Amino acid sequence: MIGKSYFLLSLLQVGLTQEWKGDIPREVTAQEGLCVQIPCHYTYPSHLANHPRVEIWYKNKGLNAASVAFHSKEHNSISSRFRHRTRLSGDLKDGDCSLVINNVKWRDAGSYYFRIEFDSGNNYNYRLVTRLHVSAKPSKEWKGDTPRKVTVQEGSCVQIPCQYSYPSCLGNQPRVGIWFNNKKQSSSSIAFHSEDHNQEAAQFHNRTRLSGDLKDGDCSLIINSVTRGDAGPYYFRIEFDKKNSYSYHPVTRLHVSDFTDKPTIFPAEIIAGKCVNISCTFNTTCNGTAPVLTWDTPTDGPGSVSNTVTQHGVTLTYTSVLTLIPSPKHHGHNLTCRVRSPSVSSKRILGLTVQYKPEISQKSACTSSSEGITCVCVANSNPPGDLTWHLPHANISGNQTQGRLVSWQVRDGHLMIGSLILLGPQDEEEVMATCSVRNPHGEAMFKVYLWVKDRNSSEWTAGLLTAGIVFSVCVAGILVFMFVRKNKTEERASETSDIALSPRPLSVKYQDKQNMLLTDPQNTTGDTTREGETPTPRDLSEGPLGGDTGHGNPDQLLYANINLSKLPRDDGTAHMSEATEYAQIRFQRK
Repeated sequence: MIGKSYFLLSLLQVGLTQEWKGDIPREVTAQEGLCVQIPCHYTYPSHLANHPRVEIWYKNKGLNAASVAFHSKEHNSISSRFRHRTRLSGDLKDGDCSLVINNVKWRDAGSYYFRIEFDSGNNYNYRLVTRLHVSAKPSKEWKGDTPRKVTVQEGSCVQIPCQYSYPSCLGNQPRVGIWFNNKKQSSSSIAFHSEDHNQEAAQFHNRTRLSGDLKDGDCSLIINSVTRGDAGPYYFRIEFDKKNSYSYHPVTRLHVSDFTDKPTIFPAEIIAGKCVNISCTFNTTCNGTAPVLTWDTPTDGPGSVSNTVTQHGVTLTYTSVLTLIPSPKHHGHNLTCRVRSPSVSSKRILGLTVQYKPEISQKSACTSSSEGITCVCVANSNPPGDLTWHLPHANISGNQTQGRLVSWQVRDGHLMIGSLILLGPQDEEEVMATCSVRNPHGEAMFKVYLWVKDRNSSEWTAGLLTAGIVFSVCVAGILVFMFVRKNKTEERASETSDIALSPRPLSVKYQDKQNMLLTDPQNTTGDTTREGETPTPRDLSEGPLGGDTGHGNPDQLLYANINLSKLPRDDGTAHMSEATEYAQIRFQRK
């Protein structure tokens, strides 16, 4: 039992010994006249955590008063050559035993180690020593990271990225950051001063600032509303006190170019009557004066605008979203997105391509020709659709002569025109022709109804006999009236003769506009028409496709009454947006 107890005691003593640990670098280099920090972390037995302690730093390996560099309890115990120049940078309770030596001298070079003393008599020398070297060259802890070249467009803002480091012994010391716009250090070339902005050159007043915090090692400079005069070299300088200061080289050269950046518009599918969002963006890497995005829109459809800013890494994206409801009349109009800075601006233009369902134009009409009736269907459609003519009782593409499709074409990207010639049938018959235009957004139709009668020779004989009888009665009546009132009889006879020999032409009205004449009697007195009279058929007989109207052969003349109207809806109303037209035509061949 005794041996076993001794063995456990030995293990306990070994475990306690392993808790005494120290972590310090083997070598540290300091610049003469500046400060230096010797990093140090230590551990000790946990049962001593609440015991009072004394921390001592020794220079060289001896334990004597002449070699004490720092004493946490008795400052008078510190060697005179270190007095008022040493301190600890952290808290010993946290295990931080780092030593700071200010105003380093050549004689400070040598070996340093740390010792801890508890009032319970538990003491320990951390014998891993650090060798301090003193040099006339700047400490390697002074480091700067800036680009050699930065290019910016005139009128915009620019950021010169900058990161810096400094001796750790200055971590909690006040500091001043200065940017110079010149290779030489002078008061007239100060572009930014973190403590006194009045020291900045006049050309940089209220235009420069830092993007970060100097305590975090961020020294990036922002210049707003860049001018041509801002071009040149820039470098950063940090000042802690008169002795601990440093200028970071090499310099960064700033180049200023013309302003050429434009915003970007992201087009969307635009359909008439449907709400659409159109985005405009502008990117910048400078977190300075924010650019302003605006829209120029058609006055009858300004829409609404919302603006946002997002950041991805160092890139800032300014976005403006225009919300509007387009109509067919906006097709071909322009949307303009502008980006404005205090002194410059640019723009991007988007031509609107509005999609809409077909619409039958008022130019759609039917006219007479030597071949028959020529109908033209005109429609607006975007995208262009399929234009077709339908004749239920005729074969357009075959050999039958009921009707034939002349042509159809697309003009100006969205204007569609289809022409059809309708030929008269042999017997009295009702004929319907339909023009249909369809695209992905809808369909529109234009319909024509025709009643045709072809008179034969027997009908001509009966007609002449009837006309003779009527004529005889008229003559007898005229002779009777001549005996009663000669003057009135002559006037009435003249009027009767005019009616018989000069029938008034029949006309077609389409939405209160006279489109065409289907009669074409011989006009031997010329084409002039007196004011207030109806124009002669010769003036209006040419249709969209031209052609002879059958002059010189009365047997080929066509007489028709045409009535064009809108097809009403179920509720009895007619709407132009439905773009469905009907025409009723009754004609006879004499």
